[in-house]
Amino acid sequence: MPEIRLSAMKEVFVPVTRRTVWVFLEITDADGASTVVEATKGNLQGNAVVELVRQLFPTLRNRPIENESKVCAVLGIDDDQPKNDFMLATAISCLRSAVTQLNAIHNRVSLTEELGGVTTEKVPLYGNINRALLGSRSPSAFGEMAERAAAMGFMTVKCAPFDEVNRQLSVDESLQASDLGLARVAAVRSAIGDQIDLLVDCHSRFLPEVAGSVANRLAELNIGWFEEPFQPKTDADRLSELSKNISVTLAGAEGIYGKNAFVDLVEQGSVSVIMPDVKHCGGISEAVAAGRASIALGADVSLHSPSGPVSQLESAHVTAAIPGERPLEHAIGESEWRSELLEPAERISNGYFHLPEGDGLGAELNLDAIRRHGGEIRGQ
Repeated sequence: MPEIRLSAMKEVFVPVTRRTVWVFLEITDADGASTVVEATKGNLQGNAVVELVRQLFPTLRNRPIENESKVCAVLGIDDDQPKNDFMLATAISCLRSAVTQLNAIHNRVSLTEELGGVTTEKVPLYGNINRALLGSRSPSAFGEMAERAAAMGFMTVKCAPFDEVNRQLSVDESLQASDLGLARVAAVRSAIGDQIDLLVDCHSRFLPEVAGSVANRLAELNIGWFEEPFQPKTDADRLSELSKNISVTLAGAEGIYGKNAFVDLVEQGSVSVIMPDVKHCGGISEAVAAGRASIALGADVSLHSPSGPVSQLESAHVTAAIPGERPLEHAIGESEWRSELLEPAERISNGYFHLPEGDGLGAELNLDAIRRHGGEIRGQ
């Protein structure tokens, strides 16, 4: 296996909506090979991640790195340190993924093969409609967008309906605030019928005392999973207890770092579907390791991937390398031009992501398109 020596980094910022800026890092090694990773972080915090990567990069520059698991050692960072520092976890995940992607290029194999999988033409997706609903959040708007997703060929649709709920509310207030969210889910179910799977994301808004009641009401709408009613990182025991008292499947762990942390959640019964995010979980190899370990324990895996086209492509390769049965997330309706940002262009059709041919990721940034859509490019 070749040793990777990182040599240069280009930073790319693409404004998408008032809430979202996609952040990409194009990383080049000493042999001139380059790849791209995504550092997008919620609440427009991508700049802070890039600043941290910028601080770490000189320590890695031109140092031999055998594989992505060695990145922390070269940096002099304890392997467990990113578990409690989400910003550091994101920065480390980006750098680790870049090493594996560059290894794939030097080994002249697709990233799927580098990750131990078999190259495939396409992987199934589910349509997350939340990013397309930044205007109206009425039940009818949810239903209309879900119907559009089904018409696009998605056989699974996800919504995040509980805007009015937060953990500062009392139990009674939270139950009352849940009613509109439940109406949104009912509208989605009515729009897509019973043949389309329906997933519900809670964004960790619920008190443990409320989640069970809401889950039972959602079960009447035949949902496929109940995602993160509260935080797996801080409330794993309560999630485990909740799972014993509801009939719906618990999914989550999008903010968890490291394979062992995912395994712990599965063994505790806190989640039945893990959702590693390649941008935060420790990188693409760590996502594969977490997925395979969880499947071996009887759980399943569906990568968290509501961001830009680079992490979507990375996640598609990871999905292809894991023998799971769940589709990969795709945020529909956020941008009409997202496919243009890669060369070859991102191709999604009839509910499937089509993997490009070629070594490594199989695609690179289209810098002309990025500039055309108001993107900013910094660095060499």
